Amino acid sequence: MEFYLDFTSIYLLGTNGPLAAFWYFFTHGGWIFFTIVFIYFSYIIWWQRQQGKWFDSNKFIMLAIDIPKDTEQTPKAVEQLFATVSGPHAQLNAKEVYLGGMFQLAYSFEIISIDGYVQFLIRTPSHWRDVVESAIYSQYPDAEITEVEDYVDTVPDEYPNETHNIWGAEVIPARSWVYPIRTYPYFEDPSAEEKFKDPIASLLETMSKIQRGEQVWFQIIVRPTGFDWVNKSMAEAYKIAGRKKPTKESWISRLLNPLVNLFFLSSGETWFWPTGAEAQRPTKPDKDDMPSMMLHLTPGEKDAIEAIENKASKIGFDCKIRLIYISPLEQYSAARVVSSVFGSIKQFNTLDLNAFKPDPKTKTKINYFFIKRREARRKMRLMAGYKGRSTVMGHNTFILNLEELASLWHFPSRYIKAPLLSRTEAKKAEPPTTLPYHDSKTDDKQVQSEGLRRQLYYTGFGVDIDNKEYEKEFKKKDGSVEPNTNKGAPPSNLPTE
Repeated sequence: MEFYLDFTSIYLLGTNGPLAAFWYFFTHGGWIFFTIVFIYFSYIIWWQRQQGKWFDSNKFIMLAIDIPKDTEQTPKAVEQLFATVSGPHAQLNAKEVYLGGMFQLAYSFEIISIDGYVQFLIRTPSHWRDVVESAIYSQYPDAEITEVEDYVDTVPDEYPNETHNIWGAEVIPARSWVYPIRTYPYFEDPSAEEKFKDPIASLLETMSKIQRGEQVWFQIIVRPTGFDWVNKSMAEAYKIAGRKKPTKESWISRLLNPLVNLFFLSSGETWFWPTGAEAQRPTKPDKDDMPSMMLHLTPGEKDAIEAIENKASKIGFDCKIRLIYISPLEQYSAARVVSSVFGSIKQFNTLDLNAFKPDPKTKTKINYFFIKRREARRKMRLMAGYKGRSTVMGHNTFILNLEELASLWHFPSRYIKAPLLSRTEAKKAEPPTTLPYHDSKTDDKQVQSEGLRRQLYYTGFGVDIDNKEYEKEFKKKDGSVEPNTNKGAPPSNLPTE
Protein backbone atom coordinates (compact mmCIF):
# COMPACT_ATOMS: atom_id res chain seq x y z
CA MET A 1 0.00 0.00 0.00
CA GLU A 2 1.35 3.37 -0.98
CA PHE A 3 0.58 6.73 0.60
CA TYR A 4 0.79 10.12 -1.09
CA LEU A 5 0.90 13.53 0.55
CA ASP A 6 -0.82 16.25 -1.44
CA PHE A 7 0.49 19.76 -0.65
CA THR A 8 -1.40 21.38 -3.52
CA SER A 9 -3.84 23.21 -1.22
CA ILE A 10 -1.01 24.62 0.88
CA TYR A 11 0.79 25.76 -2.27
CA LEU A 12 -2.35 27.47 -3.54
CA LEU A 13 -2.80 29.23 -0.20
CA GLY A 14 0.72 30.56 -0.43
CA THR A 15 0.11 31.92 -3.88
CA ASN A 16 -3.19 33.60 -2.88
CA GLY A 17 -1.57 35.76 -0.19
CA PRO A 18 -1.35 35.80 3.63
CA LEU A 19 -4.97 36.89 4.13
CA ALA A 20 -6.32 33.82 2.34
CA ALA A 21 -3.94 31.59 4.30
CA PHE A 22 -5.12 33.12 7.59
CA TRP A 23 -8.77 32.64 6.68
CA TYR A 24 -8.18 29.02 5.72
CA PHE A 25 -6.41 28.37 9.04
CA PHE A 26 -9.17 30.16 11.00
CA THR A 27 -12.07 28.29 9.35
CA HIS A 28 -10.38 24.88 9.60
CA GLY A 29 -10.05 24.75 13.40
CA GLY A 30 -7.84 27.77 14.06
CA TRP A 31 -10.78 29.63 15.61
CA ILE A 32 -10.41 27.40 18.69
CA PHE A 33 -6.90 28.73 19.33
CA PHE A 34 -7.97 32.35 18.91
CA THR A 35 -10.96 31.83 21.17
CA ILE A 36 -8.77 30.42 23.95
CA VAL A 37 -6.30 33.30 23.64
CA PHE A 38 -9.11 35.87 23.67
CA ILE A 39 -10.73 34.34 26.78
CA TYR A 40 -7.36 34.14 28.58
CA PHE A 41 -6.38 37.77 28.04
CA SER A 42 -9.91 38.97 28.81
CA TYR A 43 -9.73 37.15 32.12
CA ILE A 44 -6.30 38.62 32.91
CA ILE A 45 -7.62 42.15 32.33
CA TRP A 46 -10.70 41.48 34.47
CA TRP A 47 -8.58 39.85 37.20
CA GLN A 48 -6.20 42.82 37.38
CA ARG A 49 -9.18 45.15 37.76
CA GLN A 50 -10.49 42.96 40.57
CA GLN A 51 -7.10 43.19 42.28
CA GLY A 52 -7.13 46.97 41.92
CA LYS A 53 -10.63 47.24 43.42
CA TRP A 54 -9.71 45.01 46.34
CA PHE A 55 -6.44 46.86 46.96
CA ASP A 56 -8.22 50.24 46.95
CA SER A 57 -10.58 48.95 49.63
CA ASN A 58 -7.62 48.73 52.06
CA LYS A 59 -6.44 51.78 53.96
CA PHE A 60 -2.76 52.36 54.73
CA ILE A 61 -1.21 54.55 57.42
CA MET A 62 2.28 55.91 57.99
CA LEU A 63 3.86 55.60 61.44
CA ALA A 64 6.92 57.58 62.58
CA ILE A 65 8.93 55.83 65.30
CA ASP A 66 11.23 57.60 67.75
CA ILE A 67 13.43 55.55 70.09
CA PRO A 68 15.04 56.84 73.34
CA LYS A 69 18.60 58.08 72.98
CA ASP A 70 19.97 55.82 75.69
CA THR A 71 18.53 52.55 74.38
CA GLU A 72 20.80 49.54 74.75
CA GLN A 73 18.85 47.28 72.41
CA THR A 74 20.66 45.60 69.52
CA PRO A 75 19.27 44.49 66.13
CA LYS A 76 18.20 41.29 67.90
CA ALA A 77 15.23 43.24 69.25
CA VAL A 78 14.21 44.31 65.72
CA GLU A 79 14.58 40.69 64.61
CA GLN A 80 11.86 39.84 67.15
CA LEU A 81 9.83 42.76 65.78
CA PHE A 82 9.94 41.29 62.27
CA ALA A 83 9.00 37.88 63.65
CA THR A 84 5.87 39.41 65.20
CA VAL A 85 4.78 41.31 62.08
CA SER A 86 5.04 38.10 60.04
CA GLY A 87 1.86 36.96 61.76
CA PRO A 88 -0.65 38.49 59.29
CA HIS A 89 0.26 36.00 56.57
CA ALA A 90 -2.99 35.37 54.67
CA GLN A 91 -3.84 31.78 53.74
CA LEU A 92 -5.90 32.57 50.63
CA ASN A 93 -7.90 29.97 48.74
CA ALA A 94 -8.33 29.80 44.96
CA LYS A 95 -11.70 31.58 45.02
CA GLU A 96 -10.29 34.56 46.94
CA VAL A 97 -7.27 34.81 44.65
CA TYR A 98 -8.72 34.20 41.16
CA LEU A 99 -12.23 35.58 41.63
CA GLY A 100 -11.91 38.10 44.45
CA GLY A 101 -8.53 39.47 43.33
CA MET A 102 -7.10 39.20 46.83
CA PHE A 103 -3.37 38.93 47.49
CA GLN A 104 -0.92 39.21 50.37
CA LEU A 105 -0.49 42.81 51.56
CA ALA A 106 2.93 44.14 52.50
CA TYR A 107 4.62 46.51 54.95
CA SER A 108 7.08 49.20 53.95
CA PHE A 109 9.98 49.84 56.34
CA GLU A 110 11.66 53.12 55.42
CA ILE A 111 14.48 55.41 56.48
CA ILE A 112 14.29 58.89 55.00
CA SER A 113 16.30 62.07 55.23
CA ILE A 114 14.62 65.39 54.45
CA ASP A 115 16.99 68.38 54.65
CA GLY A 116 19.27 66.13 56.72
CA TYR A 117 16.57 65.24 59.26
CA VAL A 118 16.49 61.43 59.55
CA GLN A 119 13.30 59.57 60.42
CA PHE A 120 12.35 55.89 60.75
CA LEU A 121 8.95 55.10 59.23
CA ILE A 122 6.67 52.09 58.83
CA ARG A 123 3.80 52.07 56.33
CA THR A 124 1.25 49.43 57.21
CA PRO A 125 -2.37 48.50 56.44
CA SER A 126 -4.51 50.22 59.05
CA HIS A 127 -5.95 46.92 60.31
CA TRP A 128 -2.40 45.76 61.11
CA ARG A 129 -1.58 48.84 63.17
CA ASP A 130 -2.06 47.06 66.51
CA VAL A 131 0.32 44.31 65.39
CA VAL A 132 3.04 46.82 64.48
CA GLU A 133 2.64 48.91 67.62
CA SER A 134 2.62 45.91 69.94
CA ALA A 135 5.72 44.54 68.20
CA ILE A 136 7.55 47.84 68.76
CA TYR A 137 6.42 48.42 72.33
CA SER A 138 7.28 44.86 73.33
CA GLN A 139 10.94 45.53 72.50
CA TYR A 140 11.06 49.33 73.02
CA PRO A 141 8.56 50.21 75.79
CA ASP A 142 9.62 53.87 75.76
CA ALA A 143 9.24 54.38 72.01
CA GLU A 144 7.02 57.12 70.62
CA ILE A 145 4.81 56.21 67.65
CA THR A 146 3.09 58.99 65.72
CA GLU A 147 0.76 58.73 62.73
CA VAL A 148 1.99 61.14 60.05
CA GLU A 149 1.15 62.16 56.51
CA ASP A 150 2.90 60.44 53.64
CA TYR A 151 5.97 62.44 52.65
CA VAL A 152 6.11 61.20 49.03
CA ASP A 153 3.45 63.67 47.91
CA THR A 154 5.84 66.62 48.34
CA VAL A 155 7.86 65.85 45.19
CA PRO A 156 6.82 65.73 41.49
CA ASP A 157 5.76 62.55 39.71
CA GLU A 158 7.02 63.42 36.22
CA TYR A 159 10.65 63.78 35.16
CA PRO A 160 12.38 65.76 33.81
CA ASN A 161 10.73 68.88 35.23
CA GLU A 162 11.71 72.46 36.01
CA THR A 163 12.32 72.05 39.74
CA HIS A 164 13.80 68.65 40.69
CA ASN A 165 15.98 65.85 39.47
CA ILE A 166 16.34 62.35 40.91
CA TRP A 167 18.71 59.43 40.92
CA GLY A 168 17.33 56.07 41.88
CA ALA A 169 17.51 52.31 41.52
CA GLU A 170 16.27 49.12 43.01
CA VAL A 171 18.84 47.31 45.13
CA ILE A 172 19.07 43.59 44.33
CA PRO A 173 21.23 40.63 45.38
CA ALA A 174 24.29 40.01 43.23
CA ARG A 175 23.71 36.23 43.40
CA SER A 176 20.72 34.00 44.03
CA TRP A 177 18.82 35.05 47.15
CA VAL A 178 19.45 31.64 48.72
CA TYR A 179 22.92 32.95 49.69
CA PRO A 180 22.78 35.29 52.71
CA ILE A 181 24.38 38.71 53.09
CA ARG A 182 26.63 39.77 55.98
CA THR A 183 24.42 40.19 59.03
CA TYR A 184 24.75 42.02 62.34
CA PRO A 185 26.49 39.18 64.31
CA TYR A 186 29.54 39.74 62.07
CA PHE A 187 29.79 43.32 63.38
CA GLU A 188 30.29 42.29 67.01
CA ASP A 189 33.77 42.79 68.46
CA PRO A 190 34.11 41.24 71.94
CA SER A 191 37.60 42.70 72.41
CA ALA A 192 36.49 46.33 72.02
CA GLU A 193 34.87 48.52 74.66
CA GLU A 194 32.00 49.17 72.28
CA LYS A 195 31.30 45.53 71.50
CA PHE A 196 28.78 46.13 68.69
CA LYS A 197 29.90 48.17 65.69
CA ASP A 198 26.49 49.23 64.41
CA PRO A 199 26.49 48.88 60.59
CA ILE A 200 23.66 51.36 60.20
CA ALA A 201 25.73 54.17 61.76
CA SER A 202 27.45 55.15 58.50
CA LEU A 203 24.13 55.15 56.60
CA LEU A 204 22.48 57.46 59.12
CA GLU A 205 25.55 59.70 59.28
CA THR A 206 25.61 60.00 55.48
CA MET A 207 21.89 60.73 55.27
CA SER A 208 22.12 63.40 57.97
CA LYS A 209 24.79 65.34 56.03
CA ILE A 210 22.78 66.12 52.89
CA GLN A 211 22.09 69.76 52.11
CA ARG A 212 18.90 71.69 52.71
CA GLY A 213 16.37 70.95 49.97
CA GLU A 214 17.74 67.46 49.30
CA GLN A 215 16.07 64.18 50.23
CA VAL A 216 17.22 60.55 50.44
CA TRP A 217 14.65 57.76 50.59
CA PHE A 218 15.51 54.16 51.52
CA GLN A 219 12.63 51.70 51.29
CA ILE A 220 12.31 47.98 52.06
CA ILE A 221 9.04 46.35 51.03
CA VAL A 222 8.39 43.42 53.37
CA ARG A 223 5.67 40.91 52.48
CA PRO A 224 4.97 37.89 54.71
CA THR A 225 5.29 34.62 52.83
CA GLY A 226 5.04 30.89 53.40
CA PHE A 227 7.75 28.23 53.63
CA ASP A 228 8.08 27.09 50.02
CA TRP A 229 11.26 29.13 49.64
CA VAL A 230 13.01 26.83 52.12
CA ASN A 231 12.86 23.97 49.60
CA LYS A 232 14.71 26.09 47.01
CA SER A 233 17.39 26.94 49.54
CA MET A 234 17.89 23.32 50.51
CA ALA A 235 17.99 22.29 46.83
CA GLU A 236 20.93 24.67 46.34
CA ALA A 237 22.68 23.26 49.42
CA TYR A 238 22.23 19.70 48.09
CA LYS A 239 23.54 20.82 44.72
CA ILE A 240 26.75 22.18 46.25
CA ALA A 241 27.14 19.00 48.30
CA GLY A 242 26.79 16.86 45.19
CA ARG A 243 23.69 15.12 46.48
CA LYS A 244 20.24 14.68 45.05
CA LYS A 245 17.53 16.45 46.95
CA PRO A 246 15.09 13.85 48.29
CA THR A 247 11.77 14.10 46.49
CA LYS A 248 8.35 13.33 47.83
CA GLU A 249 6.57 10.24 46.54
CA SER A 250 3.86 11.19 44.04
CA TRP A 251 0.24 10.35 44.64
CA ILE A 252 0.32 7.94 41.70
CA SER A 253 3.17 5.99 43.29
CA ARG A 254 1.38 5.91 46.65
CA LEU A 255 -1.67 4.49 44.87
CA LEU A 256 0.07 1.88 42.70
CA ASN A 257 2.79 0.61 45.05
CA PRO A 258 0.42 -1.43 47.28
CA LEU A 259 -1.12 -3.03 44.17
CA VAL A 260 2.30 -3.91 42.72
CA ASN A 261 3.46 -5.39 46.02
CA LEU A 262 0.27 -7.42 46.29
CA PHE A 263 0.79 -8.81 42.76
CA PHE A 264 4.31 -10.02 43.43
CA LEU A 265 3.36 -11.58 46.75
CA SER A 266 0.42 -13.48 45.18
CA SER A 267 2.52 -14.71 42.22
CA GLY A 268 5.05 -16.37 44.52
CA GLU A 269 8.06 -14.42 43.24
CA THR A 270 10.93 -14.42 45.70
CA TRP A 271 13.29 -11.95 44.03
CA PHE A 272 11.12 -9.05 45.12
CA TRP A 273 11.26 -10.09 48.79
CA PRO A 274 14.61 -11.94 49.15
CA THR A 275 14.86 -14.51 51.93
CA GLY A 276 17.55 -16.79 53.34
CA ALA A 277 20.81 -16.80 51.39
CA GLU A 278 19.44 -14.37 48.84
CA ALA A 279 18.95 -11.79 51.54
CA GLN A 280 22.67 -12.03 52.40
CA ARG A 281 23.77 -11.52 48.79
CA PRO A 282 25.41 -8.10 48.30
CA THR A 283 23.50 -5.83 45.97
CA LYS A 284 24.87 -3.17 43.66
CA PRO A 285 24.63 0.25 45.30
CA ASP A 286 22.37 2.75 43.62
CA LYS A 287 23.79 6.07 42.45
CA ASP A 288 21.58 7.92 44.91
CA ASP A 289 23.09 5.88 47.76
CA MET A 290 26.66 6.85 46.92
CA PRO A 291 28.62 8.51 49.74
CA SER A 292 28.18 12.26 50.00
CA MET A 293 30.70 14.57 48.40
CA MET A 294 30.99 16.54 51.64
CA LEU A 295 34.41 15.03 52.30
CA HIS A 296 35.71 16.48 49.05
CA LEU A 297 34.28 20.01 49.44
CA THR A 298 36.50 23.04 49.91
CA PRO A 299 36.19 25.07 53.16
CA GLY A 300 34.38 27.81 51.23
CA GLU A 301 31.79 25.37 49.89
CA LYS A 302 31.22 23.97 53.38
CA ASP A 303 30.74 27.51 54.73
CA ALA A 304 28.30 28.28 51.90
CA ILE A 305 26.19 25.21 52.74
CA GLU A 306 26.16 26.15 56.42
CA ALA A 307 25.19 29.75 55.59
CA ILE A 308 22.37 28.65 53.27
CA GLU A 309 20.98 26.26 55.86
CA ASN A 310 21.26 28.90 58.57
CA LYS A 311 19.30 31.39 56.43
CA ALA A 312 16.62 28.79 55.73
CA SER A 313 16.20 28.13 59.46
CA LYS A 314 14.58 31.54 60.11
CA ILE A 315 11.36 33.17 58.94
CA GLY A 316 11.62 34.72 55.49
CA PHE A 317 9.87 37.55 53.67
CA ASP A 318 9.40 38.54 50.04
CA CYS A 319 11.34 41.81 49.80
CA LYS A 320 12.10 44.63 47.44
CA ILE A 321 14.56 47.48 48.14
CA ARG A 322 14.50 50.92 46.52
CA LEU A 323 16.84 53.90 46.92
CA ILE A 324 16.04 57.41 45.64
CA TYR A 325 17.95 60.68 45.89
CA ILE A 326 15.93 63.86 45.15
CA SER A 327 17.33 67.36 44.83
CA PRO A 328 16.55 70.79 43.37
CA LEU A 329 18.21 71.21 39.99
CA GLU A 330 20.71 73.85 41.14
CA GLN A 331 22.30 71.63 43.83
CA TYR A 332 21.83 68.17 42.32
CA SER A 333 24.92 66.02 42.90
CA ALA A 334 24.32 62.28 42.66
CA ALA A 335 28.04 61.52 42.89
CA ARG A 336 28.30 63.28 46.26
CA VAL A 337 25.28 61.61 47.91
CA VAL A 338 24.64 58.29 46.19
CA SER A 339 28.21 57.03 46.36
CA SER A 340 28.23 57.57 50.13
CA VAL A 341 24.88 55.85 50.64
CA PHE A 342 25.85 52.85 48.53
CA GLY A 343 29.14 52.68 50.36
CA SER A 344 27.16 52.24 53.57
CA ILE A 345 25.05 49.48 52.03
CA LYS A 346 28.16 47.63 50.84
CA GLN A 347 29.02 46.85 54.45
CA PHE A 348 26.62 43.93 54.14
CA ASN A 349 28.42 42.45 51.11
CA THR A 350 30.43 39.25 51.23
CA LEU A 351 32.46 38.13 48.23
CA ASP A 352 31.98 34.43 48.93
CA LEU A 353 28.21 34.55 49.64
CA ASN A 354 26.05 37.47 48.56
CA ALA A 355 26.15 41.22 48.01
CA PHE A 356 23.92 44.12 47.00
CA LYS A 357 24.12 46.02 43.72
CA PRO A 358 21.92 48.51 41.84
CA ASP A 359 19.60 46.81 39.38
CA PRO A 360 20.86 47.80 35.87
CA LYS A 361 17.30 47.57 34.49
CA THR A 362 15.85 50.11 36.95
CA LYS A 363 18.84 52.39 37.56
CA THR A 364 18.08 55.90 36.27
CA LYS A 365 21.52 56.37 34.71
CA ILE A 366 21.74 55.12 31.10
CA ASN A 367 24.85 55.23 28.93
CA TYR A 368 23.71 54.28 25.42
CA PHE A 369 20.86 54.79 22.92
CA PHE A 370 18.00 57.26 23.46
CA ILE A 371 19.41 58.30 26.82
CA LYS A 372 17.05 61.16 27.72
CA ARG A 373 13.87 59.34 26.76
CA ARG A 374 14.79 56.11 28.53
CA GLU A 375 16.03 57.92 31.65
CA ALA A 376 12.78 59.88 31.90
CA ARG A 377 10.73 56.68 31.57
CA ARG A 378 12.78 54.91 34.24
CA LYS A 379 12.61 57.85 36.66
CA MET A 380 8.82 58.08 36.42
CA ARG A 381 8.40 54.32 36.72
CA LEU A 382 10.73 54.10 39.72
CA MET A 383 8.99 57.01 41.44
CA ALA A 384 5.57 55.47 40.79
CA GLY A 385 6.73 52.15 42.22
CA TYR A 386 8.18 53.83 45.31
CA LYS A 387 5.12 55.99 45.99
CA GLY A 388 2.75 53.07 45.48
CA ARG A 389 4.98 50.70 47.50
CA SER A 390 4.55 48.26 44.64
CA THR A 391 5.85 44.70 44.78
CA VAL A 392 5.12 44.19 41.07
CA MET A 393 6.84 47.09 39.32
CA GLY A 394 10.56 46.68 38.70
CA HIS A 395 12.73 43.73 39.65
CA ASN A 396 11.27 40.54 41.07
CA THR A 397 11.05 40.22 44.84
CA PHE A 398 13.65 38.17 46.68
CA ILE A 399 13.80 36.45 50.06
CA LEU A 400 15.42 38.01 53.14
CA ASN A 401 15.09 36.36 56.53
CA LEU A 402 14.68 37.96 59.95
CA GLU A 403 18.38 38.37 60.60
CA GLU A 404 19.07 40.00 57.23
CA LEU A 405 16.17 42.42 57.56
CA ALA A 406 17.16 43.38 61.11
CA SER A 407 20.69 44.11 59.85
CA LEU A 408 19.44 46.43 57.09
CA TRP A 409 16.69 48.19 59.07
CA HIS A 410 17.01 48.61 62.82
CA PHE A 411 16.82 51.41 65.33
CA PRO A 412 20.17 52.99 66.23
CA SER A 413 21.98 52.25 69.45
CA ARG A 414 22.99 54.93 71.93
CA TYR A 415 26.48 55.10 70.42
CA ILE A 416 25.22 56.63 67.14
CA LYS A 417 25.54 60.40 67.31
CA ALA A 418 23.94 61.52 64.03
CA PRO A 419 22.98 65.12 64.82
CA LEU A 420 19.52 65.24 63.19
CA LEU A 421 18.38 61.71 63.92
CA SER A 422 14.89 61.76 65.44
CA ARG A 423 14.86 60.14 68.88
CA THR A 424 13.02 60.71 72.13
CA GLU A 425 14.77 62.74 74.78
CA ALA A 426 14.18 60.51 77.79
CA LYS A 427 12.41 57.41 78.99
CA LYS A 428 8.71 57.79 79.72
CA ALA A 429 9.01 55.94 83.01
CA GLU A 430 11.30 58.57 84.54
CA PRO A 431 10.51 62.30 84.45
CA PRO A 432 13.37 64.41 83.08
CA THR A 433 15.36 66.34 85.64
CA THR A 434 14.71 69.57 83.72
CA LEU A 435 10.96 69.65 84.47
CA PRO A 436 9.87 72.96 86.07
CA TYR A 437 9.07 72.67 89.76
CA HIS A 438 7.74 75.04 92.41
CA ASP A 439 9.10 75.71 95.85
CA SER A 440 6.64 74.43 98.47
CA LYS A 441 7.95 76.98 101.01
CA THR A 442 5.74 79.72 99.58
CA ASP A 443 1.98 79.67 99.20
CA ASP A 444 1.79 82.69 96.89
CA LYS A 445 0.29 81.30 93.62
CA GLN A 446 1.42 84.33 91.61
CA VAL A 447 5.03 83.81 92.72
CA GLN A 448 4.81 80.09 91.88
CA SER A 449 3.41 80.77 88.41
CA GLU A 450 6.10 83.33 87.68
CA GLY A 451 8.79 80.88 88.78
CA LEU A 452 7.44 78.12 86.56
CA ARG A 453 7.20 80.45 83.57
CA ARG A 454 10.79 81.61 84.09
CA GLN A 455 12.01 78.00 84.16
CA LEU A 456 10.15 77.14 80.95
CA TYR A 457 11.88 79.92 79.05
CA TYR A 458 15.26 79.13 80.53
CA THR A 459 17.52 77.57 77.84
CA GLY A 460 20.23 76.23 80.13
CA PHE A 461 18.58 72.84 80.54
CA GLY A 462 19.73 71.65 77.11
CA VAL A 463 16.25 70.60 75.95
CA ASP A 464 16.01 70.54 72.17
CA ILE A 465 12.62 72.19 71.61
CA ASP A 466 12.81 71.77 67.79
CA ASN A 467 13.61 68.04 67.74
CA LYS A 468 10.24 67.10 66.21
CA GLU A 469 10.67 68.80 62.85
CA TYR A 470 9.36 65.81 60.89
CA GLU A 471 6.26 65.39 63.04
CA LYS A 472 5.55 69.14 62.84
CA GLU A 473 5.51 69.00 59.06
CA PHE A 474 3.81 65.67 58.43
CA LYS A 475 1.76 64.91 61.55
CA LYS A 476 -1.95 64.51 60.82
CA LYS A 477 -3.91 67.67 61.58
CA ASP A 478 -7.44 66.28 61.10
CA GLY A 479 -7.73 65.05 64.67
CA SER A 480 -7.72 61.40 63.66
CA VAL A 481 -5.24 60.58 66.41
CA GLU A 482 -6.35 61.90 69.79
CA PRO A 483 -3.75 61.75 72.56
CA ASN A 484 -4.80 60.43 75.93
CA THR A 485 -4.88 63.51 78.15
CA ASN A 486 -6.21 61.70 81.19
CA LYS A 487 -3.54 59.08 81.78
CA GLY A 488 -3.84 57.20 85.07
CA ALA A 489 -7.55 57.87 85.48
CA PRO A 490 -10.13 55.04 85.29
CA PRO A 491 -12.05 54.73 81.99
CA SER A 492 -15.34 56.60 81.85
CA ASN A 493 -17.35 53.50 80.91
CA LEU A 494 -16.67 51.54 84.11
CA PRO A 495 -19.86 50.47 85.95
CA THR A 496 -20.69 52.67 88.90
CA GLU A 497 -22.89 52.24 91.94
